[in-house]
Amino acid sequence: MASISDRLLAPEVRPLLVDDCVKLIDHAVKSTKGFTGIAVKGAYSSVKMIKPRFVEGVVDALLDEWVEKLAGFEKEHAERRVAGPLSAYLVQERVRVSEALIAVTDARAETTKHKTAAKFYHRLRPSALAHVEQSIPELAALVEKYGQDAPQAVAAP
Repeated sequence: MASISDRLLAPEVRPLLVDDCVKLIDHAVKSTKGFTGIAVKGAYSSVKMIKPRFVEGVVDALLDEWVEKLAGFEKEHAERRVAGPLSAYLVQERVRVSEALIAVTDARAETTKHKTAAKFYHRLRPSALAHVEQSIPELAALVEKYGQDAPQAVAAP
């Protein structure tokens, strides 16, 4: 059986996964409420207006590192012989998964050439962990959807 990295980063899967991740981000942004939601929606729409394919580019650029983090959880899942699929384990460990994924984004925000995007990110970073954590069940569903040995194209949520 191929590793999660091999399956998720396969050339025929990667563009589908990137597209679904962008849809997941779009949905998460739209569902953000309150004053934070106003700020998140404003920053997100500003970035997308300035550079319409920016989010897709960022997801694609970070995907290898995010999948590497998920591969660590796949290894844990196997070593601990946890019952159930990896997706359930990711949901169970959503706080740790969120922290691992955000660490990748934090590191990239420190080195990006896109200073406007970095400024928005740093302004909204305090609430980012909670937003990522809320999205882990949907991310786990994508891991399950594309992490099979025989990936298939399925409509995004």
